[in-house]
Amino acid sequence: MKNWFGVIVFILFFSLVRLDVLALEETTTKYFGVGATVEEVEQATFTVKTDGEQVGEGFVYSPESNKADGEIRCQLDLQGKGTVYIKMEEIDKQGNLLSEHKTQNLHLTNDWQPYELTAKLSKSSAHLDIFVITSSKQNTEFQFRELRVH
Repeated sequence: MKNWFGVIVFILFFSLVRLDVLALEETTTKYFGVGATVEEVEQATFTVKTDGEQVGEGFVYSPESNKADGEIRCQLDLQGKGTVYIKMEEIDKQGNLLSEHKTQNLHLTNDWQPYELTAKLSKSSAHLDIFVITSSKQNTEFQFRELRVH
C-alpha cells in the first residue's frame, strides 16, 4: 500500500511540475501588425510582411511604462527592403494624441543596421506607441531585432 501511495504522489507531483513548465514556455507577442503580419523567426528576431495596400504598414509596440516628462529613446536593428520610418505617439490619460515624433525615411538594406529615435515626452503623457511603418504603399518584408526603449 505504501508503494502505491508513493507512486501516486510521484505521478501527481510530476504532472503538476510539467504543467507549470509548459505554462512558462507559452509567450504572448508584444508586437502587433499594422496592415502586416509579424512573425518571430528566431529568438527575439521578427519578420514583418506588409500587405502593400496603404501607407503606414508595419508594426506597433506599446511599452508597459514610459518616463512622463523625460527623454525616451527607442533603438532597434533593421534589415530588409523598402523604406520605413520610426514613429512614437504620445497619448494622454483620456486617449488623446498629444504629439508624435518621427525619424527621417530609413532605406533598408540586406545588412543589419542600428536605428534610433529620441524624444522629449510631455508631462501629460500616459501611454506611448512605437511604430516602424512604411513611408509609401509597399508590399515589402523587413526584419527587426534588439528593440529597446529606455
